[in-house]
Amino acid sequence: MAGLNGSIVRGDETEESDIDFLIIAKEGRLYTARLFATILIHLTGWRRYGDRVAGRICLNCYLSDKRPDITPHDVRSRGKVARAYKYLIPLVETNGIADRFFKENIWFDKYQVVGSNYRKSLIAKISPRGPKKSVRFLEIYLGGNFGDWFEKKLMDYQVKRIVAGKKTWDETVATWDEIRLHPRKPIK
Repeated sequence: MAGLNGSIVRGDETEESDIDFLIIAKEGRLYTARLFATILIHLTGWRRYGDRVAGRICLNCYLSDKRPDITPHDVRSRGKVARAYKYLIPLVETNGIADRFFKENIWFDKYQVVGSNYRKSLIAKISPRGPKKSVRFLEIYLGGNFGDWFEKKLMDYQVKRIVAGKKTWDETVATWDEIRLHPRKPIK
């Protein structure tokens, strides 16, 4: 699943806002999904990086389809996470993963988040679709032993890079079933 979330779906984006996406990948293919999503978005010129933020796509959260729980590790961040993901709009999905995501994260309902009506009007303009045939080909090709080997290599490489860039105040996680890249600015 690729889902649109954050300020865009709540209707409170500004000219400086980025476009947030949540990616939910098949178990054991999280780092492969991250590689292909990053390459695709970078080649289109829409990828957020460095000082290029406004109007660009931020790929900062990936979850496994077997564990689509986005509960933050830091309890103090729950309101912020609920605000970001409560009104997520699935753009591409299969196997009802969006419904599973919302069932797994029912705790969102404990938080009042403005944007429900805006989300409804935005959904009316967007029509979610399933993956294209070229994606299906990649799923088959990367689904066996080669895919397992490739995922392991990608995970080893990406986790080293993610951990090397992590600051003590960041909400950054890189595990087998979750990648969260949420740098937090230090309190001054």
